[in-house]
Amino acid sequence: MGKIGFIGFGNMGRAIAEGLLKTGNFSKGDFIVSVKSAESNEKLRREGFKVANTNEVVQESEVILLAVKPKDLPTVVSQIKDLPLLEKKIFISTCAGVELRKLNELFGKNNLKLVRTMPNINVKVGKGVWAVTFGENFSAEEREKVKKLLALTGLVLEVEENLMDSITALAGSGPAFVAEILDAFAQGGVKLGFKYETALKIAVYTFLGTISLMEEDNLHPAILRDRVTSPAGTTIYGLSKLNKEGLKGTIVEVLEEAYKRAKSL
Repeated sequence: MGKIGFIGFGNMGRAIAEGLLKTGNFSKGDFIVSVKSAESNEKLRREGFKVANTNEVVQESEVILLAVKPKDLPTVVSQIKDLPLLEKKIFISTCAGVELRKLNELFGKNNLKLVRTMPNINVKVGKGVWAVTFGENFSAEEREKVKKLLALTGLVLEVEENLMDSITALAGSGPAFVAEILDAFAQGGVKLGFKYETALKIAVYTFLGTISLMEEDNLHPAILRDRVTSPAGTTIYGLSKLNKEGLKGTIVEVLEEAYKRAKSL
């Protein structure tokens, strides 16, 4: 594969690049990056990335990640839409709420290879989730090429475009919700007598271990819950309080709110 271009290198763009670097299949020399600020430009150069203007990124790359904020996308596309041989490139958008139809309208062309994606920040450690919807101009081989690239940093799910807002809420925003729950566990540990740092470490390992056990034994969450729950034991008392407070319903409502916001973008 040729060079991978990044137009935008904020939290998500950097997470994707770092996730790819950690696989050992890429070096910083395989990437070419365009950013807005001179300060970010200089910082990336010091880190060893090749930095160029937006037009050069497109011209020198085979795959281009559009990793800017949705509000900045029209400006970016206006700068590159008249460059030659765009139909030879693959454009992967990570812009929340921007439909393929809108991307095509911005470019003013219907022969481009456009992919709409929604990754989450966990791509940085190879445990991300990618939802992917392809435009019309891909061969089967090109689809597999894109999915193979993205799969280096996590799970890739090809979905109908009408599910993109759902995956934005569930996986895109999900790490923040998980982090908030972990913080609650750690604060509970402080109330029980631990220092916060120790309580957080216990919480993180409890989450990691639970997920690993479920994956290894292919367990439904309810089965694992029942294995831990003894008659009249500590767990059932805690679960009783948890269910009384309506935790599950609250989490569903949280995801619904995130979904509504994603749909409104």
